Amino acid sequence: MIKKNLVKANLSGDRIGVFFGTLAPMHIGHQAEIYKAAALNDGVVVIASGYTGDRGDQIGLSVEKRFRYLREAFNDEDNIKVDYINEDDIPQMPNGWQEWTDRLTATIQRNIVNPNAQITLYTGEADYKEMLEKMLPQDGRFRVSLMDRTILKVSATAVRNDPLGNWDYINRVFRRHFAKKILVVGAPLTGKSTLTRRLARTSNSPFSVEFSRTYQEKSNVLESELLLKDYSRIIQGQYDANSDEINSPANNGLTFFDTDAMVTMAEARAWLPAGDLDQLLPLFDNTIREEDLDLILVIPPTVAVWNGGDAEESAEFDRHLWDIMTEYGFADKAVMLDRVGGVDDEAGYYARYIQALEIIEDKVGINLTKV
Repeated sequence: MIKKNLVKANLSGDRIGVFFGTLAPMHIGHQAEIYKAAALNDGVVVIASGYTGDRGDQIGLSVEKRFRYLREAFNDEDNIKVDYINEDDIPQMPNGWQEWTDRLTATIQRNIVNPNAQITLYTGEADYKEMLEKMLPQDGRFRVSLMDRTILKVSATAVRNDPLGNWDYINRVFRRHFAKKILVVGAPLTGKSTLTRRLARTSNSPFSVEFSRTYQEKSNVLESELLLKDYSRIIQGQYDANSDEINSPANNGLTFFDTDAMVTMAEARAWLPAGDLDQLLPLFDNTIREEDLDLILVIPPTVAVWNGGDAEESAEFDRHLWDIMTEYGFADKAVMLDRVGGVDDEAGYYARYIQALEIIEDKVGINLTKV
């Protein structure tokens, strides 16, 4: 059975609104105008438009990705349908107005039932209104409405230049693209879960927990007893746990992860037979390459020894971890938390916490001590 929100029926009715733009990203100003169009018409076609190398694509938001985000954002709105225009094969503005307008009208028509419906296009640019009124078919079906930008004073340019400073204005689906992602890693018994939790709560940010620990406790299985099938579940489980925090309404622009697929891979190298590990490589490859981390905080293996861990095993795990981060191109994002504590902080927990805050400010640009 096809889910309704995946393939929506074409919009019916005699009055159709059309909202178009780069939408990189969509913000609450766009949303307000789209909802205005929805209130004044029988349905709305929202169209993302762009080309390879445009201002959205330059920050990793291709027009296809914008389309998918928009479709997700409006998946529960029956009278709002989303489409997109790829401009790669037409002249760029201002030379491609007629070609673009022809494509616009064709995109509208393929999303509506009544080909003779009255179409109102909404734009925030006065020169767009002027050009469209010249280029659109002169058959009485089309009108162009200029939106009032003084109601919600926010721009996509301002959001792109300072996403975290304009976080409250970004549509929730689009926020995942701008969220800063910080991973905390280390050998077992290094206190990474505690540090992850405390760093996240310092900034009131969401954080994931170590899925492997939850899985092992639920299955009542030791780390050395994990099989190939267990690792495949752990890889996907941790990825989903991290993704849930990125997509969480609590995401305030900063997310923390307690381990990821690279940590799981280091564990697999330590415990799994080579043949089993080879079978997992495609899953590791796909999962790790999907990660878009901004910073990796690495707790040194000596901390594990302080907490009763085996020195040789901890050092071996650390070597595996750095090898993996290097293999997958993440070594330049990794910073060792090597600060030593004083006489009242012999294990260095507080020293590393403060060091982590300083590194986050330096590498990510967020000063958590002022939050």
